[in-house]
Amino acid sequence: MLVSADHKRSDEREERLTQATASIPGVILWFLLATLVITVMALGICLPRRNNRGQIITLTVITALLTSTLCIIRDVDRPFGGIIDVNPTAITEVQRQATRDFLAHHTAADLPCDDQGDRRSS
Repeated sequence: MLVSADHKRSDEREERLTQATASIPGVILWFLLATLVITVMALGICLPRRNNRGQIITLTVITALLTSTLCIIRDVDRPFGGIIDVNPTAITEVQRQATRDFLAHHTAADLPCDDQGDRRSS
């Protein structure tokens, strides 16, 4: 039963690590950024020289939207850092419950390690 639980814990850890790693390679993000720059520059060159206020505003809005989209894609792809940050609340709650359940049946002196996780000397 303990071996089975250890394998399950190991498999779940691998799953968490897989989910935490970025799935979009950096090369693709750089390619998308270069494509954005080329597109904006090409559209900027095609603008008329006079009476172009509406076109400049449109180009600015499109540039801001596409840049924001790239930033959001990058941030969502890396959930444990950046603007959108996923906190480890679920694992912290599991740790709190495990400690509570252990202490319900044992005293704090029975713990095999100290607060830093180091093995206590006998």
